[in-house]
Amino acid sequence: LGPPPIDRRELWVVDGTLIPAHDQQRTAKSKNYRRSVNVQIVCRARDRRIVAVGAAWPDNRNDAVVFRETLAKTLPDHPRLSGDGGYRGSDRIRTPRRGPDGRIIKDRNYRRFRKRRAVAEHTIARLKDHQILRQCRRHGEAINHAVAGVAALHNLKLDIR
Repeated sequence: LGPPPIDRRELWVVDGTLIPAHDQQRTAKSKNYRRSVNVQIVCRARDRRIVAVGAAWPDNRNDAVVFRETLAKTLPDHPRLSGDGGYRGSDRIRTPRRGPDGRIIKDRNYRRFRKRRAVAEHTIARLKDHQILRQCRRHGEAINHAVAGVAALHNLKLDIR
């Protein structure tokens, strides 16, 4: 994917997705698929360009843990990195505001936040349209290569438009 763009005014959105895979050494049993991996994807909100893709981790890990262990170490500090409620407690990622009781405050800011988060969900849905990620039969590091390749194809498709 190349080095991420440096413009600090851009909003980046991070989200994790589950990819069903057959490699039993890299996967874990999950509630959604028999065996799957968790992959973190960072995309730019303006044009849905994928900035970074994290390494595949077993699915039974939280999004915040997988982000901290994969992308947080390689991704440069970005002031406008946004994530959903699953990244609560991560100091690098902005999450929805919560009240004193711990519940999300559903006000005008939350509605704007949800619209920005939808960009990441749509980008991930586009990635999972590819047959290679529907039922990934790759083993070892080939899972990471397959996800990075599909992300690069996604960015090329955006360039052609």
